[in-house]
Amino acid sequence: MSFFIETASYIAVSSNFTSSFMFLLIESNSQELEEFWFSYIDVKVILFLILMIIMFLVIRKLKFQITNSNQKILGGIISAIIIVALKLTGLIENNTYFNVVRGVYGYFDLQGSIELENVGDIKDIETYTDNQILVVVIGESTARKHMQVYGYDRLTTPNLNRIRDELLLYNNTISTDVITTKSLPFLLTSASKNDKETTSYSIIDVFNEAGFSTYWLSNQRPIGHYDNKTSEIASAVGYLKFLNHKDEVKTNSHDEVLFPEFDLALKGRGKKVIFLHLIGTHFEYSNRYPKTYNNFNDSTVVSKKGTIINHYDNAVLYNDYIVYSLIEKLKNKSTRSALLYLSDHGENVYDEGTNFFGRNEERLTKTMFDIPFFVWTSKDFELPNDFEYHPNRAFMADHTYESILHLFGVKYQGLDFSRSIFSNNFIERKRFVVDGIDYETRFKNE
Repeated sequence: MSFFIETASYIAVSSNFTSSFMFLLIESNSQELEEFWFSYIDVKVILFLILMIIMFLVIRKLKFQITNSNQKILGGIISAIIIVALKLTGLIENNTYFNVVRGVYGYFDLQGSIELENVGDIKDIETYTDNQILVVVIGESTARKHMQVYGYDRLTTPNLNRIRDELLLYNNTISTDVITTKSLPFLLTSASKNDKETTSYSIIDVFNEAGFSTYWLSNQRPIGHYDNKTSEIASAVGYLKFLNHKDEVKTNSHDEVLFPEFDLALKGRGKKVIFLHLIGTHFEYSNRYPKTYNNFNDSTVVSKKGTIINHYDNAVLYNDYIVYSLIEKLKNKSTRSALLYLSDHGENVYDEGTNFFGRNEERLTKTMFDIPFFVWTSKDFELPNDFEYHPNRAFMADHTYESILHLFGVKYQGLDFSRSIFSNNFIERKRFVVDGIDYETRFKNE
């Protein structure tokens, strides 16, 4: 079985079966797994599967017998030696069974690795601006490299291009991880990737305590309201709505399904913070946009690579429409408001000279980490007194918590605004990502 999984993994995605695959399998719902199957499983994998079945049936007919206790002891000693040798040489890292166990354990260990403190213990939360509406749009698998507003050579962001002068675009923001389950808890809490401290505050809890109305509108299907850390954090909002359930939206998972709920949220009274979690440009890319956005469909492209790149760029094009539409809706409110957009992580789509698409912790690329991060504000939006715009700041998304609170004018004793990308006191730091890898060192030539 181990041999089959390893070989099938190499044929499909040119990589070992690793513990990170288990994270992806556990956090994916049935539809995403179906999309994965049809995206990666081809004739070669199917033929290999048939061959393995034939070999299994042949081997079953052969009989192997252990005739005495000495053979049992010898077998045990040999097994122990193999296990020790695999561990000492590091080859166990490529063992399927080991990675299955490590992946499952790691996933559930992660859920308890960030403990949320009770913000009621903070007595001095205060708001020092009169801003009314903050919208935080969390994209999915959207690579900065494929957005024309960031320099891509295809017209994937025509709407954002038109309002380019109204945006604060940041060109050097990266995600902490390449898997949603790992990256989002750092984005939504005060936890820092480089800190050993495991306790933290949820940004939603802070806004609740400060007297804001809070909303979480999602076009992603939850595993369960408390089954992962992101759902646990989101469940603290005053209004929670997942719009991509089988019982609610069976055939339409396009992000515009969020618009009606967003419009209702905007109509609510008082100061509010609205989180929107998009399905964005998650694979299967061709399912992420309506047919009217099938702009990149060069009929001369017959390769799988060319087709997938076209599908992904179409998804980015549709994502541009979604984010632009949210900004336009805010403009129509004529109130002090701001919108922050960033993606949970990037995506490799045959980038950096690679021959695969998606994300893989064993084959990391720069594009998997490089994410869009930009802000739109109304003309009368009240920026912090120490606000400073430096588009090329080396920023990692685990300090989004401090940046959002700083931008919207919420503070409390101990909140460190030197972590905020918007502060003139911002302090750059080493950016360590997956497994403690130094991002600058690893990708300095890319």
